[in-house]
Amino acid sequence: MEEVVQKIHEGSTLWKVRGVNKWFHRHYKVDVDNMSLVGESKKWWSPGGGLGSDGPENAVPLLEVTEVREGWRTDTFNKVSSHSEKLKEKAPAGEEPLLEENRCFSVIHGAGGREVLDLVASSEEERDAWVSGLAYLVQSVKVLHEERQYDVWLRKQFEEADKDNNGSLNFNECCALLKQLNIKMDKIHAKKLFNQANTSKLKRDGEQVLEVDEFVSFYHSLLQMPEVEKLFKKYASEKTLLMSADQLLTFLQRDQGLSSMDVTGATKLINEYELSDLKDKGYMTQDGFYHMLLSDMFDVFNSHHQNNIHQDMNHPLSHYFISSSHNTYLTGHQLAGESSVEGYISALKKGCRLLELDVWDGDGGEPIIYHGHTLTSKITLADVLRDGIKAYAFEASPYPVILSIENHLSIDQQKVMVKLMKEILGDMLLTEPVSEDLIAVPSPESMKNKVIVRAKKPQGNEVESDDDDDDQDTIDYIDSDDGASQSKKKPHKPLAPELREVVNVCEGKKFISFQNAYETYKCVNTPSIGEIKAKSLFESNPDDFLKFTERNVTKVYPLGTRTDSSNLKPYPFWSVGCQIVALNMQTEDKANFYNDALFRTNGICGYVLKPGILLREEPYSPTELTDRYMKVLRVTILSGQHLPNSAKKGDIVDPYVQVKVRGHPQDQQKQRTKVVKNNGFNPVWGETLELTIQVPQVSLVYFSLRDESSLARDPVLALCCIPFTSLATGYRFVHLTNLAGKSLAPSALFVHVEIGDK
Repeated sequence: MEEVVQKIHEGSTLWKVRGVNKWFHRHYKVDVDNMSLVGESKKWWSPGGGLGSDGPENAVPLLEVTEVREGWRTDTFNKVSSHSEKLKEKAPAGEEPLLEENRCFSVIHGAGGREVLDLVASSEEERDAWVSGLAYLVQSVKVLHEERQYDVWLRKQFEEADKDNNGSLNFNECCALLKQLNIKMDKIHAKKLFNQANTSKLKRDGEQVLEVDEFVSFYHSLLQMPEVEKLFKKYASEKTLLMSADQLLTFLQRDQGLSSMDVTGATKLINEYELSDLKDKGYMTQDGFYHMLLSDMFDVFNSHHQNNIHQDMNHPLSHYFISSSHNTYLTGHQLAGESSVEGYISALKKGCRLLELDVWDGDGGEPIIYHGHTLTSKITLADVLRDGIKAYAFEASPYPVILSIENHLSIDQQKVMVKLMKEILGDMLLTEPVSEDLIAVPSPESMKNKVIVRAKKPQGNEVESDDDDDDQDTIDYIDSDDGASQSKKKPHKPLAPELREVVNVCEGKKFISFQNAYETYKCVNTPSIGEIKAKSLFESNPDDFLKFTERNVTKVYPLGTRTDSSNLKPYPFWSVGCQIVALNMQTEDKANFYNDALFRTNGICGYVLKPGILLREEPYSPTELTDRYMKVLRVTILSGQHLPNSAKKGDIVDPYVQVKVRGHPQDQQKQRTKVVKNNGFNPVWGETLELTIQVPQVSLVYFSLRDESSLARDPVLALCCIPFTSLATGYRFVHLTNLAGKSLAPSALFVHVEIGDK
């Protein structure tokens, strides 16, 4: 690692590009101690003239870097590229260009990979050294983080508590940090453990202090999980307090339901998770048992479902829920937010399979993407196709990407759009026409690595009027069905015959009623239905909604007046088989949290096979529920560990756990534990919560950790959501995250899950 850092630092003065006319000359280095990219004081220069300077910028933690990208493949560089081309045309013959693509690279980082640091090196060789070096360091840091997550977290806490940066903490400083970490304990006992951890006997100002490694040892000596200890002693030898492979096997078969596990498999687990030399003798200690329980294998969210595409992918496309984005290009507000290629890249990296493109006539005959008739910024269709979709379509998943086109283009620019799709996407673009007698849409498996265009298309070979123009998402064309009157009558758009060359298995068609759809829809017809209309159909005709979505892919999108980019609740529409519930993925909210949970159940490939009851494979009516599928979920909340602080209270928390069920309207229920006062370190509840679920196949189980507050609504500290069908039974850890899905490790709940019939 040190050699890589040294090689990078041999040429570490880079230009940071903030826009077409403003560049910053800055010295960059990799801070090995803090594992971050640091930009020191800088000078700025404008190609149009002008100089200046300012201080250092915020460090970029390598753990938060999602990609190191070569060339001109970000919004800023795309603007610079266009500007450079114009300057080249005016420049005297033989004059060197101001900016060359082979010297440019970008560091993508931050939440959701939406922050961008655009840089220019002095040469191509220096650029390549930075790109390869940073990529190596980022990967190394992430591996280290996964392997030593607890210790990395502890070291970070230590560094933040070390206010004077002398690399040590005295006893009072350690106690202050323990309080911050939600640990309330007797000072005499803490002092005893502090002295035991101080192996170096280092002193500062006459006081004993702990260095970082000693503090980690001190912290682990405080780590007590009474419920884990009790479980371990239940199966381990009373004399030796060690667990043999046979004893571990008994636990796995009896309590975890792993009937297929054998003694060889148990021995492998001992070898993998036991840290001491006792593993060579075939024994596991309590520490090894604890580390095993923290592994993916014992996650309450079935690890096989999360890490593998385990479902049959040969059903028709209409048989799957599809991870879908609304107004994908926006990074914020619907009226004045930024449009960005990064929105598409971020969505694709999450496994999203349906992207939305609002296309409008641009200058110079080139189609652009933005939220029409608003103050949102504009990006070109070509940049989105080239730098977003072609480059990232199949990075997270091999299954088809659907481009949902909101077509506001003139005839000429519709032709340009089709031409760009063919030229840029090439063989990735699905162009084969569908047979007139097709009875079911092709499967995701048969369309692997293909891009599908979802749009209206003319039925003949001449220019046609779009008489079926239906719901559009643009602000000034809000549908009256969506709770707001139209600001002006929508004109019928003429459709270019060239659209027939790229629209095939997902052909847009106006939705009038279910009866009309049964009579006029082909299997490839796919409507867009606004939130209010969809909610009305869901409430009044759930059986018809279910019948229709068995054959036809249907899109539901958010209310046009959600200008803050908020979202609709997706699970009611999933419960009647709606495949596409388009969400503003840039928003951190419950809707996206539910969405992420659903699509983790099939390896995050963007497609989840609908349960048999939604495909008429098993008898079911959403309006006439019986006990046929009813299940009783019993979750015993045993204990918690390292629970996060409450930002509102700023004190040691008084935690309790709430478990909710969301899915079918009649399964909206919740239960909660009692409050444990003043303990966020290792609270013990030992309470069983029982929930009866009528339609488990479409249910989500939602854990929320809350802090009791007498001043306001109890704040949510951490969350976890698991589809019922991916719940693992037995003793499990619930690994907690924030609303954005970011891990709060080592925060977790220790639970026992049991599922039975009524």
